[in-house]
Amino acid sequence: MEKKLTRIIAAVLVVLMLATALVPVLASANAQEDYENAQAELNRIEKELNSIKDTKKKQQQEKANTQKQVNLVKSQLSSLNTQIATTSQELAEKQAELDEKKVEIYETDELFKSKLKAMYIRRSGNMVATALAVDTFSEMLTAVNTLSNISQADTALLQKLNEEKKEIEAVEAEIEEKLAQLEASREKQQAKQTELAGLLQKVNSQLSATEAEEAAAQAAYEEAKKARDDAQEELRKEFAASGGLDGFVGGDWMWPVPTNTYISSGYGYRNIFGYREFHTGIDIPAPEKTPIKATNSGVVTVASYQSTGYGNRIIVDHGGGYKSLYAHCHSLAVKVGDYVVQGDTIAYVGSTGLSTGNHLHFEIRVNDQYVDPTPYVR
Repeated sequence: MEKKLTRIIAAVLVVLMLATALVPVLASANAQEDYENAQAELNRIEKELNSIKDTKKKQQQEKANTQKQVNLVKSQLSSLNTQIATTSQELAEKQAELDEKKVEIYETDELFKSKLKAMYIRRSGNMVATALAVDTFSEMLTAVNTLSNISQADTALLQKLNEEKKEIEAVEAEIEEKLAQLEASREKQQAKQTELAGLLQKVNSQLSATEAEEAAAQAAYEEAKKARDDAQEELRKEFAASGGLDGFVGGDWMWPVPTNTYISSGYGYRNIFGYREFHTGIDIPAPEKTPIKATNSGVVTVASYQSTGYGNRIIVDHGGGYKSLYAHCHSLAVKVGDYVVQGDTIAYVGSTGLSTGNHLHFEIRVNDQYVDPTPYVR
C-alpha cells in the first residue's frame, strides 16, 4: 500500500512537472496567435484606409476639376454678358440712326412731292404765265432746265437716302444676328453652369461621406494599432522570459521587396572596384523608400546603423538558427525586441553605408553561416 502510494505521488509530480513545462509554451503560442491576429486586423484596416484615401484623393481631384470648369463657365458668362450689353447698345444706336434716316427720307419725299406738284401746276396751268415772265426764248429754256435739274437732284437725293437706309438695315440685321448668337451662347453656358453646379454639389456630398468614412477608418486603425502594439509587447515579454525562439518558425519564405524582383548582384564571388570578393547575400535594386518586408516571422535582434558597411540594417531571428539580414536601408520601421510577422514592413530601401545606389542587400544565415538566400525566397 505504501509503495502504491509512493508510485501515485511520483506520477502526480511528473504530471505537474510536465504541465509546468508546457505553460510557457502554451502561453507563448497564444501570445503569438494574438499578435498575428492583431497584425492581420491592422493590415486589413490599413488596406481599407488606403483605399478610402485613394478614393478621397480622386474625389478631391474631381472637385478641383469641376470647380475649374465652373469658374471657366462663370468667366465665359461674364464675357458674354459684356458682349451682349455692348451689342445691344450698338443695335439701339443703329435703330436710332435708322429711325432718323426714315424720318429724313419721309421729309425729303414729302418735299419732293410738293415740288413735283408745284412744277406740274407751273408747267400745265401756268405755262403761259411762265412764258410771259421771261423776255427771251433762251430765258424760258433756262427756266425749264432749272426745274428739270431740281427734279433730278431731288430724285438723286431720295435714291441716296434709300441706299443709306438699306446699308443701315443690313448692319442692323448683322447686329441682330450677332446678338441672337450671343444670347444662344449665353443660354448654353447657363445650362452648363446649372449642370456643373449640380455635379459639384454631388461631388461635395460624396467627398463629405468619404471624409467621414476616412475618419472612422482612421479611428479603427489607431485602435487596431494599439491592440497590435499591446500584443507585440506581451509577446516580447514572453520571448524574453523564455529566452527567445527555440525552434524555427517554419513555413515558406517570401521575397523581401515584392515590388522589385531583379537581382543586380548575386550570392558568391564577384569583382568589385578591381578586387575579387565574396558577396554574402543578394542585391535587389529598388527606388528609395520602397517598403522592405520581413521574409518570415521572428524577433528583431538588431536594428541600428553600422558605418563600416551595412549602414542601416536589421537582423531578424526566425528560431532554429535561422536569421535574415536587411542592409543599406534608408530608414527602419521596427526596433530590437519587436516580433514581426511575415510580410510586415520592417524598413525602407536606401543607400546607407558602403553603397553606390538604392538597393536592398539581403542575407540569410543558418547557425551564423552565410547561405545563398535565393533558393529560400524564390
